[in-house]
Amino acid sequence: MAGVPPPPRSLFTMAADVAVLHRGRLLAAACLLVVVLLPWNAGIYHQLATGGFYAPGDASTQAEQLLDAEFPDAPPNVAVMLTSDEGIDGPTPLHLGRELTRQLAAEAGVTSVLSYWLNGSQAGNPLLRAKDGHSALIVFRLTGSEDHIQDRLGTLHERYSHVGPGVQVRFGGAPAVMRDVTERSRVDLERGEVTAAPLVFLVLLFAFGTVAAALLPVLVGVVSVVTSLALLQLAATLTDVSVFSVNLTTALGFGLAVDYSLFILRRFREEQDRGLFPGAALRRTLETAGRTVFFSGVTVALSLTAALIFPLYYLRSFAFAGIIVVVTSEIAALLVLPAALMALGDRLDRGNIRAALSRWRGAGGRQPAGARRAGGHRSCEVSVAGRGWTALARRVMRRPLLYGGAAIAVLLICAAPLQHLNLALADDTVLPAAAESHIVNDAMRDDFIVCLPCQIPIVVLGVDARDPANAAKLSDYATRLSALPGIARIDTATGSFMQGKRVGEVPKVLTGFVGIHGGAWLSVWQGDTSPVSEQAKGLVRELKATPAPFEVRMGGLAPHFLDTSRTILRSLPPAFAVVMTATFILLFLFTGSVLLPLKAMFLNTLNLAATIGLLVFVFQEGHLHGLVGDFQVSGTLEMTSPVLMFFIAFGLSMDYEIFLLARIREEYQRTGDNKESVAIGLGVTGPLITNVALALVMVMIALSTSHIGMIKLVGVGLTIAITLDVTVVRAILVPAFMALAGKYNWWAPAPLRRLHDRFGLREDSGEMAGVTGPGGGPRVAPGPPGLAEANGVTAPTGRGGRYGLLASGLPSPGSTGQTHLGTEPRGERQLPVGRTDRTNDAAGREDDDRRLPALPSYAAYVTNGGPAAGGQSDPGLRMTTKITYQRGRAEAAGWERPAPLQTPTWHYFLRNRWQADGAAPPVVTGTRGFVLDGIEVGGPAVLDADAHQ
Repeated sequence: MAGVPPPPRSLFTMAADVAVLHRGRLLAAACLLVVVLLPWNAGIYHQLATGGFYAPGDASTQAEQLLDAEFPDAPPNVAVMLTSDEGIDGPTPLHLGRELTRQLAAEAGVTSVLSYWLNGSQAGNPLLRAKDGHSALIVFRLTGSEDHIQDRLGTLHERYSHVGPGVQVRFGGAPAVMRDVTERSRVDLERGEVTAAPLVFLVLLFAFGTVAAALLPVLVGVVSVVTSLALLQLAATLTDVSVFSVNLTTALGFGLAVDYSLFILRRFREEQDRGLFPGAALRRTLETAGRTVFFSGVTVALSLTAALIFPLYYLRSFAFAGIIVVVTSEIAALLVLPAALMALGDRLDRGNIRAALSRWRGAGGRQPAGARRAGGHRSCEVSVAGRGWTALARRVMRRPLLYGGAAIAVLLICAAPLQHLNLALADDTVLPAAAESHIVNDAMRDDFIVCLPCQIPIVVLGVDARDPANAAKLSDYATRLSALPGIARIDTATGSFMQGKRVGEVPKVLTGFVGIHGGAWLSVWQGDTSPVSEQAKGLVRELKATPAPFEVRMGGLAPHFLDTSRTILRSLPPAFAVVMTATFILLFLFTGSVLLPLKAMFLNTLNLAATIGLLVFVFQEGHLHGLVGDFQVSGTLEMTSPVLMFFIAFGLSMDYEIFLLARIREEYQRTGDNKESVAIGLGVTGPLITNVALALVMVMIALSTSHIGMIKLVGVGLTIAITLDVTVVRAILVPAFMALAGKYNWWAPAPLRRLHDRFGLREDSGEMAGVTGPGGGPRVAPGPPGLAEANGVTAPTGRGGRYGLLASGLPSPGSTGQTHLGTEPRGERQLPVGRTDRTNDAAGREDDDRRLPALPSYAAYVTNGGPAAGGQSDPGLRMTTKITYQRGRAEAAGWERPAPLQTPTWHYFLRNRWQADGAAPPVVTGTRGFVLDGIEVGGPAVLDADAHQ
């Protein structure tokens, strides 16, 4: 048998083996990774890009790029406002204004300087003086990429800004708004994390029971977030990544860490309570809960992948961040967390907080038999909180139409404000009213004769405006545009135009508004003081509808809004198609049902419609202002935030869906009772989902407390979505729907059933495949629950009698280490413990006891006929697995039964027959993958060197 390779094992079993065998190395590597990456991550805000709210292919974006590249006198994008309480025409403001104008004009990268004050030989512009006489402006244009503009603006702001006594100098304009948003988002993130951290830890302490267990998600979260931020910086070297993705990375990273850690740790404790030792319990945990965590993470990642379809790199950045943080969270949960569980050992359950509280209340802190050591859940029953979920599910399923109809009515009422949804671009209104750039932009809209942010530049491509024929066509075009309602004035290379006629003199030399390599541009001043009002949008539509003699591109806020809206609406159908298709395929492969994926997508979409409706009610209409914190009510919602929130919340909802369906399906396979399976599944997973949701809500506080309106909107929206999902969807709509569907929950057409039998995803690698039961669902697995079922084996009638549940030699639940045999059936004899049904002298090719180790062993035969029994299918041959239980040589005193307090030292598994062709039997993995090679007298070599003790 030496040299025969073991059969392939699943990645989850291999992950468990690595965690058991190399726990110290894994933890050391994780700690080293965090220590190395932390200093690098400190500069992440300088590595990531700002902006990204406009699509590169939009005409308005191309117009702005042409203005930067070709026109030295392009319209200004930065404003410096000087304010004096004594009046802007006093001696100090006059001197400061002239000096500041001269210095700014000399700065590198600054063009198109206009000022209220004299600038060399250029006279001051009286339009740049406020109506009240207390403020005046210096406006200029910064050229280059968005990141370069931010770097230059930061330098200029640090050099010239002054907010204090005397004349105040503030910066405004779109680049200044982006600078304030970036800086405040960083400050808000730090403050929010400090606020949320103690709250999250209290939730973890309640959920996990002990301090050591509560710190495990923190470990997973730190490894995940630190690694994700480093990978995000690496991605920024290949493509544009928005700085705002940092907020999502930290919030989602810690949220998923709590999510995955809670489900894995709960299953680990459950398997230990069933009698498995830590190594075997970890294998079983990763093959079940670990597999579910993996598929759940895939669902979340697929939901966020849809954001890659949008050409705005602001949205694409969240897809990059989400995918990265999901992958790192899963790796940390499937490798670092198991290694920490093995390293902690029994210390994991020391210091039970709830037991201490019970003793303090006088209850004595005793847990009932079979209770979990620190988790508060019973091994074969649901917890006290779970019994409440089970009772609620049974109550709902008794009257599913009543409860389901009421729940849907609540969601529809919440979604009603959605019909009044009014979207807008991100501008200074996302900032607090006291923000510097917000003050300047507000003043430019309201306090000056002309609205500087309302200017609409129209770029004429490739036209030589100095040519008389082209100049005549340009003048005619400007004349027709100036006659449109809502146009105050148009300036271009051939002069100025108002109300359909030229005003002022014709320039003798066409120098202004002319490009370096040809082309020209027109400055369109609108009468409306709101750059993105309905009137401004209507004006842009009229401008585009006016025939132009040349090819033109329009820039400005209103054209940007219309182009971005069109781009997002055009991208939504394929993005939704990607999410829905991927979700349907994954849930079908996981459940084998056609109806359950459709149900999940419908309920999650309804939940998110209700969420966005409530956001309209709160943020757009200004209700509950005091409850969610300070924000500016502008009558609009920033257009990218609902899109982003939809994909994140949809992924998290499907995350809960998979965890819930996995447990319901497990119960349905065991019992075949649809309603009882739903009730028990909700009872087991309900408290877990509640704790996870509560921790996620605490994490979202870090976003909800932000002073940036669009970040606050996402945080509050995710909080609402999670709350509705747990309280309305999971608690009421899921059991109501599954009760109404009955056996059709697991139905699929025959071709799809065959497809699932072949390619389906299963929670347990040892689950029976290709077998269907009622309604096309999985057949009920035979055999009662217990130790043998936990180990994936059943005890059949074999040669010489029915040998009991020796299985892997593990003690049964509640035992002290003694292995119990099954009940002897009528007409058959029971093999005494420590005896085989053949002596070494009588052993033949079918039963090679001669090759057993020369130490006392306790053996039994169990079936080896299919994956559900933990063995390998072997058509045509007697399918048995010889399981030997062996104690150490020093303990061996013959073939007597082990003492009650003794526990197994090793568990040996081998195929106990010869092949039909006379070849040596291959090495076979045991119930949980233990392998021996070279089984012969003289000492076996252990391939899987895990001391399962």
